Amino acid sequence: MLIVFCACLATILWVYFGYPLALWLGVLGRRKYFKHSCEQPLVSVIIAARNEEPCIKAKLENLLASDYPRERLEILVGSDGSSDRTEEIVREFAAEGVGLISFPQQQGKSAIQNGLVAAASGAILVFTDADSLFSRGALACLTGNFADANVGLVTACCRYLNSNETSVAENESLYLRYETWLRGQESERGILAMASGWLFAMRRSLWRPLDPNLGDDFVLPLEIAEAGMRNVLEARVTAISALAQNQPRSMLRMKVRIISKDLRALLEHPGLLNPFRHNALAVSLWSHKLLRWFVPYALMGMLASNRFLLARPAFRVALALQAAFYLGALAGFARRGRPLRFPWSLPMSFCLVNVAALLGTLKYFARRNSGRWDTERKVVSAAGTMGTEPLSRRWASREWK
Repeated sequence: MLIVFCACLATILWVYFGYPLALWLGVLGRRKYFKHSCEQPLVSVIIAARNEEPCIKAKLENLLASDYPRERLEILVGSDGSSDRTEEIVREFAAEGVGLISFPQQQGKSAIQNGLVAAASGAILVFTDADSLFSRGALACLTGNFADANVGLVTACCRYLNSNETSVAENESLYLRYETWLRGQESERGILAMASGWLFAMRRSLWRPLDPNLGDDFVLPLEIAEAGMRNVLEARVTAISALAQNQPRSMLRMKVRIISKDLRALLEHPGLLNPFRHNALAVSLWSHKLLRWFVPYALMGMLASNRFLLARPAFRVALALQAAFYLGALAGFARRGRPLRFPWSLPMSFCLVNVAALLGTLKYFARRNSGRWDTERKVVSAAGTMGTEPLSRRWASREWK
């Protein structure tokens, strides 16, 4: 039981502290530098949309305000059986060169992306969500990284607008900053293998049609890494959005879906987990993804083994600390969305993430698909619902530096 306890504790400490420290110290490789140029290849922007009436207008205005040469920019919107005014709004931009492909029956996000890419002309594919906005220079900055022949995919940083709305939103925003730092460290060492679905670009030549049960922002970077190419985080580009899942139940639902899809994607590329073939990249995938998803099993193993070690005072203290932590989490859930000040809200968010990991992994092992997508949005529109100044104007006018 002592070995079980120590192994479980070591796993948790490695995932949250040891691995980030190893990255920071350069244990997993030195920083690599990438070429950057001002070349502007033909870009196809891919937007899969389902019932995006609240935000699609602001999205298209944001794209059209880009300083990327208009003759080098193709914008394609795919409507996945939308039942609101999404298609009507997109058609209003036809004179601006925005293309609409209507899929009358709902097929799922990946199927829509497959259809849009088949119709696209660009050498660079840019995937972006309908509710995310970015600065005028974002596209030029992303595509400039492809001057390096070894770069296959470039992803943006992300930021939530409503980070202080609820305890869940505040802690998710904190987690996003931590995640962005990790990805930045991995990118600098050439071992990044994930992207943000809010905004990323990739070479058309590396595109492979998506499996509907896998997430584009994980399986595509995995395939690029498997091909020996690099994924890069462009720290100068930030995509912004509003977090719709700002309550425990909706956040849990979202994370269970993402984890089950990403675990399926990773285990369909088992060779990348072999440290003898892929060295630091394999260590990164084990540490950043696989072991993190199995932290709830380590937490349960630590708690279960602790009860057999109570003859030692240190383990009585360890059990008391675990009990206090979980009671704090229950107290946070009991508040039913009412704000709980940081750091007292951390136990709730930590347990929420790990319950999602538990359910997501069990969902995968039960061979249950994630089902068809359905949008759950906070309104981010030209009406400026998240601020006094219209968001599309405020962010379109910002330049990356």
